[in-house]
Amino acid sequence: MVAAERQLLMGLGLRCPTCMTAQFYNHPLQNADLIFVLAGREYRKRFGLDLFNQELAPRILLSVARFEIRRFSKLSLPVPVDLLDLASNVPPPQRHFFVLFERQQVQVEHVRPGRLGTLTEIQALAHWLADHPEIHSLLIVSSEGHLRRITLCCQYLLDSRVTVELIASPNTDSGKRESKTPIAVLVELLKVLFYRALLGLRLNRCWATSKHRRRKL
Repeated sequence: MVAAERQLLMGLGLRCPTCMTAQFYNHPLQNADLIFVLAGREYRKRFGLDLFNQELAPRILLSVARFEIRRFSKLSLPVPVDLLDLASNVPPPQRHFFVLFERQQVQVEHVRPGRLGTLTEIQALAHWLADHPEIHSLLIVSSEGHLRRITLCCQYLLDSRVTVELIASPNTDSGKRESKTPIAVLVELLKVLFYRALLGLRLNRCWATSKHRRRKL
């Protein structure tokens, strides 16, 4: 956590989150079974596809939200896909897709959108991984400021047997990091704290339900 974030938390009388610190990489440290790129900024997709072209994983799964669909086919994709046409029968508010590229093949799956985008995507990823037990390691790509929320979601939602490495994508072709204003830092920290509380509450509810069921048995 950077000094500015620590100072803001201390000023609010809050403790620093103890989640894993995400590092900024131009290249990941090791290969993986899958590259997963979260929805949002187009530079995330470009960077993830660049890692895929470097053969750092045999497959890449792109999360594509509603407002990315029109521009999606303009990316340098391994296999052409007209996602706009495929999405035409889906109501606009429900348009969110996982697009998998592997061995010159492409598969498109619909993802039901939720109110919390990051949480929804990692939860959908967890369900996807359950259907693909051959995946044991992930490279997850997103913006640098986004990685702490992703870390929390992965810790709570993904199978602990899956190895996860977080990769911060450059936000320009020059490879520079995103500039952070104090307000942007504060907003992201509040989101992290909200996610931590929400996920902790969910975990406690699951534990209580499981305990209640065991008592009945």
